[in-house]
Amino acid sequence: RFVLHIRSWKTLNQKTDMKKLLLSIIIISTLVGCRTEKKEIEKEPSQLNDYFQNSTLPAAIMGNVARDAKMEWRAFGSSVWNGTDTISENNIFRIFSMTKAIASVAALQLVEQGLLGLDDPLNELMPEMTSIPILTEDGDLYNSEASITLRHLLTHTSGFGYDFISARLNNFKPESWEYEDKPRLFEPGARWHYGTSTDWVGKIIEKVSEQDLETYLRENITGPLEMNSTWFNVPGDLTEKIVSWGTRDSTGFNEYDRIPQQPVTSYSAGGGLFSSPRDYLTFLKCLLNDGKFDNGQILKPESVEMMFKNQLPSNMSMDHNLPDEGLPVTAGKFLDESDTYGLAWAIENSEDEIVRSRGSAYWAGIANSYYTVDKKNGVAIVYFTQFLPFNDKESYDFYRLFENEVFSELKAN
Repeated sequence: RFVLHIRSWKTLNQKTDMKKLLLSIIIISTLVGCRTEKKEIEKEPSQLNDYFQNSTLPAAIMGNVARDAKMEWRAFGSSVWNGTDTISENNIFRIFSMTKAIASVAALQLVEQGLLGLDDPLNELMPEMTSIPILTEDGDLYNSEASITLRHLLTHTSGFGYDFISARLNNFKPESWEYEDKPRLFEPGARWHYGTSTDWVGKIIEKVSEQDLETYLRENITGPLEMNSTWFNVPGDLTEKIVSWGTRDSTGFNEYDRIPQQPVTSYSAGGGLFSSPRDYLTFLKCLLNDGKFDNGQILKPESVEMMFKNQLPSNMSMDHNLPDEGLPVTAGKFLDESDTYGLAWAIENSEDEIVRSRGSAYWAGIANSYYTVDKKNGVAIVYFTQFLPFNDKESYDFYRLFENEVFSELKAN
């Protein structure tokens, strides 16, 4: 908008001056009109509505945010399966392994305070962990004198695994067992294997801080970031916000108890939190901004930078222990063994990736929730559905479709 200030039209007493003035205004108006027209280019129609309508998914909520922008949300279906409301970013989900990134930040806070070292041996601090034997391929047990470090735990190179991705652990049925976890699968640092490492990180945080994990997170992460829907035990006045969850099989969806029947007393840093999409995107936005938020900083920029760098030894890859026959046709393409791992999440490294930037962070929760943090493009994305089994193709493809729309819009602008 232009304001033309002219003291007196009488000073323009020559026709040539008036013609020049009019010509200048026409040229400027034309240029401004071109700029306005460029900003108002119509967006490509979203494919998300059609995808959801043609899917069997009961509900989904997804959002994105840039470093200095407001959150944007897309919601589909009801918070309670077969309900009449519309699911929202303020509903509460079981986030499972998305808990790990929050626990990693908590541990790195203690490193910054000099209370822990990334590469210090944990033998004296955590003998209940380091004394757990290693189970060989032949089924024999032996004790290792090699030290486990916080870096081993945060990168899942400690040797701890999960039953559901290790036949060796699943088949381990001792007559008696005195340890707090199942046996380790290999010497520390030998390879990558996803497992209970972050649960041990939570126990370390509790021991070093002398606080239970719920209290520590409220005082140092979820409280300062005003993530007031993020809890191990959801307060009674918030439980009605918890969404439906369950399993999908050939017959359809089968619902579990929506609201927990009993409070937990042992807090799983590897997968125990409830949270809302808004809360989790708030957490990711903080890391996108190098640990800064409106009222302070939860982590130093150099610590955040470390989270986004590959922490695996050279030539080590992410071994998801996939079956020889591959994944079922109902599985998505979440598992990519060409990628690397930081101190909290996977790092995109695939040459075939055409959406997110190389070096982006991503991970998921087992009930088909996903996230992406792309620092190069300055955007974070969350996607939530809430059912098992993990890596459901229909849900994963919906997440990737949303991700593609977000990045396509970024490129267009």
